[in-house]
Formats: sequence, structure tokens, C-alpha cells
Amino acid sequence: MRYLIGVFLVATASFGQSVGAISGVVRDPFGGMQTDATVQAKNVQTGTVSKGVSKAGGKYTIPDVAPGTYDISVAVPGVKAFEQKGVTVAAAKTLELNIKLEEGTQLSTLGEDGLAIAADRKRHNPPAGPTPRTVDGKPDLSGVWWSPVTTEPGKADWLPGAAATAKQRLDNNAVESPQAHCLPSPVTRLGPLFQLAQSKQSLVVISDDESPGFHQIHLDRSAHPKEPDTDLWYGDSIGHWEDDTLVVDRVTFNPRVWLDQPAHPHSDKLHVIEKYRRPDLGHLEKTVTVDDPGVLANPWTFKQVADLAAGEEIREFICAENNRDLVHMVGK
Repeated sequence: MRYLIGVFLVATASFGQSVGAISGVVRDPFGGMQTDATVQAKNVQTGTVSKGVSKAGGKYTIPDVAPGTYDISVAVPGVKAFEQKGVTVAAAKTLELNIKLEEGTQLSTLGEDGLAIAADRKRHNPPAGPTPRTVDGKPDLSGVWWSPVTTEPGKADWLPGAAATAKQRLDNNAVESPQAHCLPSPVTRLGPLFQLAQSKQSLVVISDDESPGFHQIHLDRSAHPKEPDTDLWYGDSIGHWEDDTLVVDRVTFNPRVWLDQPAHPHSDKLHVIEKYRRPDLGHLEKTVTVDDPGVLANPWTFKQVADLAAGEEIREFICAENNRDLVHMVGK
């Protein structure tokens, strides 16, 4: 019996020593400490995903990481997605990996967008309380919300052509960005403030910093038009309820709209599924699945959480009258 106990203790100790960890500091594009950033480590061999969230001082830790090779990624609204491939974690060792985020496009030429996002986060104080509901018992998603924070970035497996297009756009300083020319922002972008206005017939999504900045999700029809309208920058959107989750189906997007902030394109096969949940008064959960076999090897799913921006309101945004970005958009 003593022998068996000894073997068990040795095996337990060996197992405890077999794992490593990743830790470090996440900095924002302006040198400050980035909090609430989800750092994801994906094992190249097994596909296992481990995560850590940056706290005070930008510090994060991903514990209990099996030895191996990992791809590290961080996605934060308003900045360029961070990715570092081929990071090696050794047994019983803590790998120190400090992360410096970068601005995404020239749209923050003067530093205003990133600084505003950082300032907005400090003002977050979502109220507590139960989920509000409409007269028919459905969760009421209405309200003004801060830009969603990505909690699970997922893994986007871009096809070579899509990756090359995105690189070309960014290498050219994103001079062709539709948003800089007073056209809608990328399909997967919201914020820095957005509003949801819900009725029984529709849910209207309003973003405060783009033109036209709104689109309707039709809740009173179950199918897309038989004749697709490819002039729709926001796509044709229909929604239905599955218990307390609103499932939104979006198709037929204008070919000129960008898919995401890192400048990836889309094809005419783009199909976006969004799932909205309001678990309580102060929070909105959103899961997005991007399915586009023209640019992605597999569907890409990521998750976000938005805080209720109590006391804030959406102001009108007339891009053509006050477009300070365009004069700074200089290609290479």
C-alpha cells in the first residue's frame, strides 16, 4: 500500500511539473496598459485553446499550458489584431511574452479613435439588474451600448488570396478604406457607441461614427428576398428568436464593403450569423459566425460582450461635412 501511495504521489508531482504557463503585459497602441484584453494561445499540434485576460497594469497569465508550440492572438476593438505564431512553451517553465498592440488603420491618424476607446472604457459602469423584457416576454435588447469587447477571437483561416488582399490594403496605408470615404465600416465592426432599437417588427442597429450608420434586422419575415439586392452595404438581415437568443441571418453584401477592420475582403458567398443575448440589465453578449468559402477555409466564430452605456446617446454623424481623415489618407 505504501508503495502504491508513493507511486501515486510521484506521478501526481510529475504531472504538476509537466505544464508551463505564459504571462506578460499587454500595452495599448499609445504605450498605456491594456486591461480586459483576452490573450489566446492555440496549440499548433492539438488545436487546444487556452486563455488569459489582462488585468490591472495590463498583466495577464495563462496557467496550466501543456508543453508545445502555440499561436498567440489578441483582438481588441479599434486596434489591429495581434498574432504571433510558433511560440514555444517548455515544461515547468513560465514563458514571458509582452504584447504591444498597434493601431489598425489611418482612421486613427491623429490618435483620436484609440484614445477615445481607452477613455470610454474608463467610463464603463454598467448597471445591475434583471434582463428587461418586452410585453410579449422577449428580452428587450434596446439601449445604447459601448463598443463590444472580443472575449473569444476564434481562429480565422484566411485563404491565400484574401490574406494577400488584406496585406496589400494595409501596406498601402488602407488608403482605399470605405469608411475614410464616408461609406460604411466593415461588416463585423460596431462602435465606439452603438444603439439597438427593438420593436416586434424589427431591430434597428445604429452606429454613431459612420454613414449612414444604421440598418434594420427584420423580425417579421422569415426569408430573404428572392431577388437579392447587392447594393446593401449592411446586407439583408432577418432575425428570429430561439428561446432568449435572437438569431440574425445576414446575406447579399455590397462587394465594396470590407469584411473586418484588418481589411480582409469578402466574396458573394458571404453569410453572417449573429446571436444576441442579454443575460442581465447591463450586458449584451454577441456571437458572430462568418461563413464565406470564397475567403475562409472554415467558418470563423468569435464572441463579444458589450456594456450598457447608461446615460449616453447617439448623436448625428454627417461624415461628408466633417471628414478629417481623407486628407491624411496617403498611399505608398
